[in-house]
Amino acid sequence: MFSKLQKELKGDLFSDDLQRILYATDASSYREMPLAVTRPKDKEDVKRVLEFARSVKSSIIPRGAGTSLAGQVVGPGIVVDVSKYMTGIPEFNPSEKWIIVEPGVILAELNQFLAPYGLLFGPETSTANRLLHGRDAG
Repeated sequence: MFSKLQKELKGDLFSDDLQRILYATDASSYREMPLAVTRPKDKEDVKRVLEFARSVKSSIIPRGAGTSLAGQVVGPGIVVDVSKYMTGIPEFNPSEKWIIVEPGVILAELNQFLAPYGLLFGPETSTANRLLHGRDAG
């Protein structure tokens, strides 16, 4: 089912039980096995996953650090985990005070980047520093 998509992605695609079990939970008590797990490398990968999901009539589950306390990042669809590769800051204009970030950027890291410019992106959430020092842990 996933062989064609696997060949088209620059990032990762997992449909094995181990990865699906790992992504069946978040910080909540909810548990639901996803159909597959993807870790896109860029927005083109995200587009490919969306097109594939549409073609097989599957939902997608956007996921970052998995810190959801209410089960928002678990479900029966295809997990799209942006926390591994999509963590860049492609553009920043300090004089106009705007920034473009990829969806996997951690709030605490963003604020560390902005601090030398006297800027801060709020609000400060309880999960702002999730994986700050352990991004490559999993």
